[in-house]
Amino acid sequence: MNKIKVLYIIDTLEGYGAEKSLVEITRSFTRIIPVFVHIYQGDMLKPRLEEAGVRVYSLDLRKKYAFNIAVKKLKTIYLQEQPDIVHATLFRSEIIARKLKKVLPQIYLVGSFVSNAYSPERFRKKNTLDKLKLSYFQNLDKRSAPLVDQFISNSDTIKENTSRALGIGINKVKVIYRGRKSANFDPLKVHGDLPYLNNQNQILLNVSRLIPLKGQLDLLKAMPQVIKVYPQIQLVFAGHGSFRENLERHARKLGIQDYIRFLGRIDNIQKLLVKADIFLYPSYSEGLPGALIEAMMAERIIIASNIPENLECVDENCALIYQKGNVEELASKILNVLKNPENYQILAQNARKKAIEKFELEKVVDEYENFYLKAAPKQNLESGNVQEKKLRILHIIQKPQNRGAEIFASQLAIHQKNNGNSVKMISVFSGNANLPWEEEIESLKASPKLRFLDYKAWKKLNEIIKEFEPDIIQANAGDTLKYAIFSKKIFGWKTPIIFRNASEVGRYLKSGLQKRLNSFLYRNVVGVASVSKASEKDLLVHFPFLLGKTQVIPVGLENKNSIEPIQLEPKKSKHLIHVGGFSFEKNHRGLISIFKKLIPKENDIVLHLIGDGPLLEEIEALVENEGLSSKVKFYGFRDNPLSFIKAGDALVLPSIIEGLPGVILEAMYCKTPVVAYNVGGIPEILYDNTGDLIKKGHEEDFAEAVVNILENPDWNKTKDAYELVTGNFMNEKISGKFLDFYNRIICDT
Repeated sequence: MNKIKVLYIIDTLEGYGAEKSLVEITRSFTRIIPVFVHIYQGDMLKPRLEEAGVRVYSLDLRKKYAFNIAVKKLKTIYLQEQPDIVHATLFRSEIIARKLKKVLPQIYLVGSFVSNAYSPERFRKKNTLDKLKLSYFQNLDKRSAPLVDQFISNSDTIKENTSRALGIGINKVKVIYRGRKSANFDPLKVHGDLPYLNNQNQILLNVSRLIPLKGQLDLLKAMPQVIKVYPQIQLVFAGHGSFRENLERHARKLGIQDYIRFLGRIDNIQKLLVKADIFLYPSYSEGLPGALIEAMMAERIIIASNIPENLECVDENCALIYQKGNVEELASKILNVLKNPENYQILAQNARKKAIEKFELEKVVDEYENFYLKAAPKQNLESGNVQEKKLRILHIIQKPQNRGAEIFASQLAIHQKNNGNSVKMISVFSGNANLPWEEEIESLKASPKLRFLDYKAWKKLNEIIKEFEPDIIQANAGDTLKYAIFSKKIFGWKTPIIFRNASEVGRYLKSGLQKRLNSFLYRNVVGVASVSKASEKDLLVHFPFLLGKTQVIPVGLENKNSIEPIQLEPKKSKHLIHVGGFSFEKNHRGLISIFKKLIPKENDIVLHLIGDGPLLEEIEALVENEGLSSKVKFYGFRDNPLSFIKAGDALVLPSIIEGLPGVILEAMYCKTPVVAYNVGGIPEILYDNTGDLIKKGHEEDFAEAVVNILENPDWNKTKDAYELVTGNFMNEKISGKFLDFYNRIICDT
C-alpha cells in the first residue's frame, strides 16, 4: 500500500497539550509518513519524534512574528519534501502556512482548531489593549481562513464556536479527539515513588499550563477550607506558565504556601497521576483537555468545572462536576471526596472505561490516517482503498516526435491504461518517431500551413470523439489545444478539455493578437495542469481568470532496474552531458561560450550534445568555427539518454526558457551532478541540497560551478537529489495526480 506524506507545521515542540498530543499520534502512524517543522525555539519533544524515525526541521526563529522569513525557509523544505498534505497547528503556524499557500497555491492545506481561541471568556479575561489585539488576530485569522482546504477540530464545542467566529462552514471541519495509550496510564502497572512528593500526604493534583484561564487561582481560594479539615493535604501543580508568580504570591497571601507544590514541567506524569487522590480541573476555557483524558485513563477521582470542553470528556457518571468559578462548591466537593473516597471509586472506574472507549490512541490514529487518505484521493486510488470510476481518456499530442512533452504523454497514457482506464492517443500532425506508446497513434493529418483554418483536421477530431466517447481530453502542449478548441466550437461536442502547460506561455506572447488568441483558448478549458509552479505562476499572471482551474503536476520518470553507462571517449577525460533539442530555448550558443571558459581550467574535458532540432547545423558550424570540433561531440537523437547521463561527470543545462526539464530529473535519478540556470521550474527541484543553480546569463559562475564539481564532487547532493526524484517524481505517482485532477474536473463540470 502506498503511503502519503504529511508535513506538519507547528509553533514549537515544547511539552504543551497540542504539541504533545500531535507527537503521540504521529509517532503511531503506519499509513502516513509524517515530517515536522517547528518554527520557533523549543524542541523538548523533538527526540521523541526522531526516535520514531520522523524527520524534524528546526527553524528556531527568535522573532515572534517573522512570518516572511518562515515562509521563505518553509518553501525550500516543502519543495524538498513534496508532501501530499500540509497540516498547520497553532495560530502563528496557521498564518505562516496560509502565506505559504499564497506562494504555492497547489498545497492541500489542513488547519487545526485546538482551543476556544475567540470565546467570550477569553475576551472577558483581557484588558482593553489585549482585547484589541485579540480582535485583530481574529480578523487576520478570519480573512485568511478561506485558504485552508479542511480543518481538524479536537472537540465538537471548539468546532461550533471557532467555525462561527471565523465564518467557516462546519462541513469543512472534521472532529477528531486527542488520544492516549490507556496501557501507559494503567494504575495496576504504573509503579514507583516520586522523591519530590511527601508520600504520606493526600495529594490534590492539577496538571496544566499556569495561565489565568486554567482556573488554578480558584484552587488556591478553596484550599483554606480544605486544610482546616485535612491538614495533611498537599496541592500539587504540574506545569509551567506565566501565571506561576501570581499563584505563588496568592498562596503566600492566603498563608497556605507550605501546602502548595509547584513542580514545573515533568516527564513522568503517569507516576504522578496514580499517586494523586483527586485530580482537579477547574478550567474556564479549554481545547480538548489532554490532561483530563490522562487522569481518566489513570482511573483517578476527578473534580472538573462544567465548561463544555470538559463535558465532552467527563459527565456525572465518571466525575464530580461543579459550576465554573464557584469556589464554595469546589471546596465542598473536595471535602466530600476526602471524607469518603471509597464512595467515589466507581466514578474513577467509569472514567477509565469511558476514556478507553472514546480516546484510545489506536482509534484516534486510525481516524487521522483515514482523514488524510480521504483528503488525498489520488492515494486512495493507488492504494485501492477507494474504487474510483474508470475513465475514457483521449490524449492529443503535437506529433510523434522525440520531444519531452510527447514522450511523457506516452508514458502517462501507459500508466493510465495499466490502471484500468481506456486510453487513446492521437496526434495533430504526422510523424515517424517511435514513442513508448505501443498502440496506434491516429493522426489528424493536419496541414502545418493551415493551423487556423484546418477544417478537415477539426472534423477528423470530432469523428474520433464521437466514436471513442472520452470522459476527458488532455491537450499536451504545442498546437494541440488550438485544434481541440476549434473543433469543439465548430462541431459542438461537450467533452471537457484540460491543457498540459509544459513551459512559460508568457515567453511566447509577442503581440496583443497572440494574447487574445490564447485568452480565447484558455477560456474554453476546464483546467490547466502546469508542469511547474513557475509555469503556473506565469500562466496566472497573463490569464488571471484561470485562478482556481490550475494544478501543478510535474513530469515524472519511469523506474529502471539498472542503467548501463555508455563508454565515453576519451576514457581519461572529464565528460559534460547536455540533452535537449537544438532550439533557441536550450541556449546551445551560451553553452558553447561557457565551455570555452572551461577549457583553460580543465583542458582534458569533452562536451557531449545529445539531441536534434532546427538549430543543429548552426551549432555544428559554430563549434567548427571556434576550433572545438575535437572537444564537442554531436550524437543526434538517442533513445538511451540515461546511458549518456549516467556516464557523464556532470549534466549542464544553461537554458533560457524551461518548464520543468525532465532531463534534470533523469540526471538526479542517475546520481549525476547538475549545473543549470535559474529559469522556469528548475529551482523547484534544483537547490542547495540537490545541485548547482546559477543566475541566468552568469556564464563565469556557471563555469566555476562545473569546475568545482569536476574537482570535488559533492556526493551528498547527488544522494539527496536521487531521494527527491524517487520519492516524488516517478510516473507511477504522477499518473495518480493526473487521475485525481481529472476526477475533480469531471465532478465540477
